[in-house]
Amino acid sequence: AGVAIGTAGVAILVVAVVGIRLFAREVPIETALPASERARLPRAGIWAFGFVILAVFVVDSAVSTWSTVYLQDDLGALPALAPLGYAAYQACVLITRLATDRLLGIMSRRRLVAGAIVVSVVGVVAVALLPFEIAAIVGFTLAGAATGILIPVTFGAAGDLAPAHSDQVIARVNIFNYAGAILGAVIVGVLADGPGLALAFLIPAAVLAASLSVVHWFRTDSRASAEADAAPEAR
Repeated sequence: AGVAIGTAGVAILVVAVVGIRLFAREVPIETALPASERARLPRAGIWAFGFVILAVFVVDSAVSTWSTVYLQDDLGALPALAPLGYAAYQACVLITRLATDRLLGIMSRRRLVAGAIVVSVVGVVAVALLPFEIAAIVGFTLAGAATGILIPVTFGAAGDLAPAHSDQVIARVNIFNYAGAILGAVIVGVLADGPGLALAFLIPAAVLAASLSVVHWFRTDSRASAEADAAPEAR
């Protein structure tokens, strides 16, 4: 069974990577832009923000697919208690999503994104290393900060890369969420047969932690970035 799951996982990973490459080249909006405009799209920024979105959905998919299984099968939680991990995660997603605009009023995008990543990584690592029901539920709760905050902030920052072509940029960044959703469920599932679900959650934590490497792409002031991008066109 482990070999079959591993083979399926590898196949899905290949499809996900190839799919990103193909869709990035052939999304329908390409025909709406002349070649000169397509060449000016901020590809490095698209990949940077795309990686953040991928990392968020790796965590989201891992939690949504495996949190209840982990609590019930690995930690022995009662059937009535096991779904609380995912419920707490979704509650945190909702609360942080509603609070994001207010938080952006008191801190920069960059600090908010970095803080959300750190909090979420701590939460997922707690799930992996603390084999207790309450610790896992708290960890899943903290993991929700990434989904609630990073998704709207990342898409907003991506749109500011090229305000005149924000739709095209956001469409390309959005492609990465599909790959992340597949990877999160598959990678954790493949490792569940080996080291177990607990340690498998370290993979989503590592992927999300790696997204700290592109936090510098989040400009501190979206209004300033929009003005800076518009300045060359005015000249």
